[in-house]
Amino acid sequence: MNWEQPSFKEEKEERPAARVGSVLFMLLTIVVLSLYAVIFANPQIFLNPFKPPVAEIPLGGSNPDPTSTPTAVPTWTPQQPFPPTWTPTATPTVTNTPTPMPTWTPTPTRPPTSTPKPLPAFSLRQEPIFTSQIAYDSLYAGQPDSQWPRNWWSGVAGEVTNRNGEAVMDVTIRIWDDFGHVWETHPGQVETNTGIRYWQYYDSAYGGKGTRAWWDQFLGVSCHESIAVHVKVIQGSKESATVNTRTTGECTTNLILVYFQKNY
Repeated sequence: MNWEQPSFKEEKEERPAARVGSVLFMLLTIVVLSLYAVIFANPQIFLNPFKPPVAEIPLGGSNPDPTSTPTAVPTWTPQQPFPPTWTPTATPTVTNTPTPMPTWTPTPTRPPTSTPKPLPAFSLRQEPIFTSQIAYDSLYAGQPDSQWPRNWWSGVAGEVTNRNGEAVMDVTIRIWDDFGHVWETHPGQVETNTGIRYWQYYDSAYGGKGTRAWWDQFLGVSCHESIAVHVKVIQGSKESATVNTRTTGECTTNLILVYFQKNY
C-alpha cells in the first residue's frame, strides 16, 4: 500500500490560522458574557433589546389607580447607642420618713331614744310583802289551839285595783306550787263564804286600798316549810305575768301579800 503523508511544510502553514480563530472565539465569548452581566445589572440599558415594562407611579395630585394599594415601606429607626464607657452610679438609699397618723376625735353621739313599751293589762303594784296573818287570829281569838293551830297556817293573799285605786272584782286569781297543787279564787270570795271582811283587816293592817277586791288562799302546808308559790291574775284573754315567790319557812311571816293593778 502507498500511504501519502502530508508534507511537513503544509502543516506549518495551517496552524497560524487555527490560532487566530481560537482567539477570536474567546474574545466573542467574553464580550457576550459581559453584555449579559450588564443587562442583568440594569435591564433598562439601551443594549437590552427586550427591556421589561416599567410600572408608572402616579405623582402627587394625580388620581391613583383604585385597584392598586401602595404598600407602606417599613422605616428603620436607629437605636441610641450606649456611651463608650458606662460607669454605674450608686442609687441613694430611701429613708423612711414617718407619716403622722391621723388623730381620732370622738364625735358626740346622741343617746338612742328608747321606745316606751306598752303597759301590760295587769302588773304588780309593788313587790310581794312577807308578813304575819291577823285575820284568823282576830276571828278565832280566845279559841283553844285545837281549834286554831296558830303555828301551822301558811297562805297568800292580795288585792286587785285599777289605776284609780278602785276595786276590780271580775278577775280570777290562779295560785300553784311545785307539787302539782293548783287553786283558783276571786276577790271577795272568802267574805262570801266565811263572812270574814278581809278588806277591813287588810286595809288597816297591810296598807290596802280599802276595797272589797281582796282574795286569800290557804296553801295547805305548815308555816315551817319553805315552798315555791306562783300567782297570776286572769280576766278573759288578758292576764298578768306570773309572779314567782317563796314562803319563808317562818311562822312570823306566814302570809305573802301580792297586789295587782289593772292598767287598762
